Amino acid sequence: MIPTVRLAALAALGLPLLMLGLLGRSGLWVALAYDGVLLAAVVLDRLALADPARLGADRGKPLRWVQGRTAAVRLGLRWSGGRRGLLSLKDLPPPAFAASGEQFRVALGDQESLEVVYDVTPGERGYHDFGPLVVRTNGPLGLLQRQAVLDLRERVRVYPDLVSLTAREAALVITTRHAGVRRGRLQGEGREFHQLRDYAPGDDVRLLDWKAFAHRGRPTVRDYRVERNQRVLLLIDAGRLMTARVADRLRFDWAVQAAGRLARVVLAFGDSVGLAFFSRELDRYLPPGKGPGHLSRVADLLSEAEPTSDEPDLGRALRGLLRSNPRRTLVVLFTEIADPRAAAAAERHVGALAPRHLGLVVSLADADLEAERDLALAAPEDVYRRVAADELWQDSRRTVRALEARGALVVRARADALAADTVERYLEVKRRGRL
Repeated sequence: MIPTVRLAALAALGLPLLMLGLLGRSGLWVALAYDGVLLAAVVLDRLALADPARLGADRGKPLRWVQGRTAAVRLGLRWSGGRRGLLSLKDLPPPAFAASGEQFRVALGDQESLEVVYDVTPGERGYHDFGPLVVRTNGPLGLLQRQAVLDLRERVRVYPDLVSLTAREAALVITTRHAGVRRGRLQGEGREFHQLRDYAPGDDVRLLDWKAFAHRGRPTVRDYRVERNQRVLLLIDAGRLMTARVADRLRFDWAVQAAGRLARVVLAFGDSVGLAFFSRELDRYLPPGKGPGHLSRVADLLSEAEPTSDEPDLGRALRGLLRSNPRRTLVVLFTEIADPRAAAAAERHVGALAPRHLGLVVSLADADLEAERDLALAAPEDVYRRVAADELWQDSRRTVRALEARGALVVRARADALAADTVERYLEVKRRGRL
């Protein structure tokens, strides 16, 4: 039995009466009468208290949990207590889930069913555990409670959000498609010749085919389409530098989200995509593939991967991957280039990919560092902070220039723009026929 706050308050009210009883016999009888009535009420409340274990419950949940996306948890309740039950319930979602409304009170008659709903938002991908459902029955007088714990514990998997493209990402994809779709084919400025067709207002005059013009007697342009069936390999650094927190997530989690969004767009454009994680060695590898089933395998791997505290070995990982991928590939490396050793490794190994492969390095820009560079100089120590921030920023710029000088592409963006900038750079590669 669990006493309620109401019982504690009523018991506390009896103390002044007891103090009065010490001053006179009449006051003592009043105090004893009060305590007797309260004791009788407690006994009656106990006799009327239903067994909380007579509640049947099941937890309904979405088919797939997605990081950052609010979903409803539905609790189906069935009461068979033989009498009306006044129930207080508390569900225990995973600590990494932001929940609202997981505690509630209901009144159920015998054999009555009810469904209650509350919302949760998964904050982290990976595996998480729901706890049991804690149930308390309340006596009709509200003096006592009885508790039971219903074992609804279960493990759920949270996937990174690969579906909800941001407005900017969606606009990039739509613009790229409409910039070159004719008769249902994805067009571009070059790459793979498709057909000759009549000139239409708005066509680039550089695409005019003068020989065909002379032969056919009317303006004719060459129609090109972006090549399909190209390869993209996503390589995610799972080493110690990726365990630093930026905004509300690890650097690793921002990389996973950007890689997932990019994988979805790559598959939508008819290319194949592979995925790998590395730290001291190549940890996990999914060979390039295509189709909706392959996107599910990508999502599974992205949901399970975790960073380590190891020092990454980029050269070893790339050598292992490229042995099984001799065909020209866009290698997208998600890593951190602010650290001098990581920057040197990226320059040495990603730069060595050209001319056989095309490298793209994706890294988070440090918003705090940029804020320090714009810091108002209100005190002498502000000068040192600003100079140090500017030196670090200049180092990162030198790394970017060195990578670009060796034929690699670079995306360096803030966390909220990382996925969109990466998708944009891939689409630019497609438009310009870099693969």
